[in-house]
Amino acid sequence: MPSVGGFAQTLLLDDLFGPAIGCVRTAISAAATAQTTINTGSTATGGVSGNMDATPANNTIVLIGTPGSGSTQNQLSNVAAFVVSSSTATAMTIPSQSIGPARAVGDFIFRVGLTTQTGAVFLNTLYIGVSTQAWSNTVTDANLKSGEPTSSGSYARLAVLNNPLTWPVATGPSSGISTIQNNVSLSMATSTAAWSTTTTALASLFFADASTLGGGNIIWSGALSPATNIVNGSGVTFSYASGALAQTLQ
Repeated sequence: MPSVGGFAQTLLLDDLFGPAIGCVRTAISAAATAQTTINTGSTATGGVSGNMDATPANNTIVLIGTPGSGSTQNQLSNVAAFVVSSSTATAMTIPSQSIGPARAVGDFIFRVGLTTQTGAVFLNTLYIGVSTQAWSNTVTDANLKSGEPTSSGSYARLAVLNNPLTWPVATGPSSGISTIQNNVSLSMATSTAAWSTTTTALASLFFADASTLGGGNIIWSGALSPATNIVNGSGVTFSYASGALAQTLQ
């Protein structure tokens, strides 16, 4: 019954830091005649001038919301989501639609992800995989994915709903080590042939955003404990008891 402790990966950090990519430059009235463009400016100028801090790619999902002020700066109102079909530094093209909440100059624009990949924060399903790659602070996502077993032996990433029933509220101080653990037991498919051998034990576990073996983005990873886990034949069920998967931020 392996357990794992992990650390934040680059995709999660990208979602936490730098998602505000611009501000609305030109106001749009609520329920306005169908709009196809949202004019944009820099966050530094509150949208009044300049270019967006990052120009979103085609099919980017963005959230736009009116910020608070002072101590409520990060409390958004009038939040709405849009899919960007194309963009320049000063304008985002959207499918023709009547805008719901009014858009004001200075409304912040947040990059959520692409329609084909929504980043680490808005995943409805996580996929658990294992790897023969030994885990360390310097291991790369490519290393972990290259050590993942093939589909022979019925190996497959385990799909887990990313909801509060699986992952209850994290515990820990606001600074220091905070932890979240699985609240239900989880089991991968029973093997029908070897996934590893005694000389190449399964050493790491990871969470990814896709089921494709060797693919997707890794959200979290860590060392399996014990580090001598093997699936060297048929009839082995790799499982994780409730509380065995401990993800930490420190």
